Amino acid sequence: MSEKDSLPPVDWDPHKGHISAFTTRVYQVEWLLVSLAIFYLVVVGSPQMGGMSIVLGTAGYFLFSLLASRLKYFDERRRLLLTLHTLAMVGFITWFLHGIDGVQGPMGSLYLLAVVTSALTLGSTATLLLVGLIAACYLFLFQSAGGDLLSAEGLVLAGSNLMVFLITGYLTAVLVDAIHVSNRMLLKLATRDALTNMFNRRAFFDLVTPIHADALRYRRPFSVVIIDMDDLKVINDREGHSSGDSALRAVASCLEDCKRANDLVARLGGDEFGMFLPNTDEQGAVAMLECLLERAEDELPRISVGVATYPQHGESLETLMEHADHAMYSSKAAGGHRVFLSGAPRQVAN
Repeated sequence: MSEKDSLPPVDWDPHKGHISAFTTRVYQVEWLLVSLAIFYLVVVGSPQMGGMSIVLGTAGYFLFSLLASRLKYFDERRRLLLTLHTLAMVGFITWFLHGIDGVQGPMGSLYLLAVVTSALTLGSTATLLLVGLIAACYLFLFQSAGGDLLSAEGLVLAGSNLMVFLITGYLTAVLVDAIHVSNRMLLKLATRDALTNMFNRRAFFDLVTPIHADALRYRRPFSVVIIDMDDLKVINDREGHSSGDSALRAVASCLEDCKRANDLVARLGGDEFGMFLPNTDEQGAVAMLECLLERAEDELPRISVGVATYPQHGESLETLMEHADHAMYSSKAAGGHRVFLSGAPRQVAN
């Protein structure tokens, strides 16, 4: 992944994302199934009785797949769509096998396509239920083809095939669950600061960018805040880096507690933190930061704060971050533990 690649949404659900991605692939699985059916009919030949109905049914199943891929109704119902596709796949395979040589021929393993599709998208519980449905269809076809389940040979043949379906579905579902867990861990590592568990710099900008664009579109005010600790080096030198880490965590905790539900806060690096305050003008931002500094006066190390607001101090996020950064350095130059509004210093606490 390059530096310019955006991260997935921070509230991204790997399982939901996986379902959305696989929806575009399920049609390819169905077309593969249709291709195998056509290949069998061309190479082996259609049965003398009902051969035309098999051809028409295969064509109908292919048209169903094409139609389902175009329906807008399922745009927000991907799981339902995949469930319907999987059930239709089982139905088509059962009907096709019933029209040829049943499950005892080379096409009996087609059920594995439905099992794997379910395991990849619908989870282990749904796959277990699907394997039960396939078992019923399989036993029906086995009996219809003249198989004897009461014989040792028939019992071993049917039982071994059903076990293959069950084991394949289980192992695939377990593998998918492990991948989802790994994706969640990787997403956390990519978006969270290890020390404070806040969003990191990259996640902050990825999250702020669409909110910033929306605010510009509707001309809604917002404020950008840069916060820097005044005495972190002193704390590290006097008390050790463990005390410095504790101070950073204390500031991070205070920022998380003081922010509103829609505000974004992140550790941008070192002892620097950033905040994005949607729908917040100059007065609102300063009032909020007054409360922050009053709390920090008793509980936290000294901090310097710089604020820039749209539209007074610019439009682009880069420009506003630069103005807020300059205001923060002005606060430091004035002795620290102050809020400076870009272009208009205001002392809140000294």
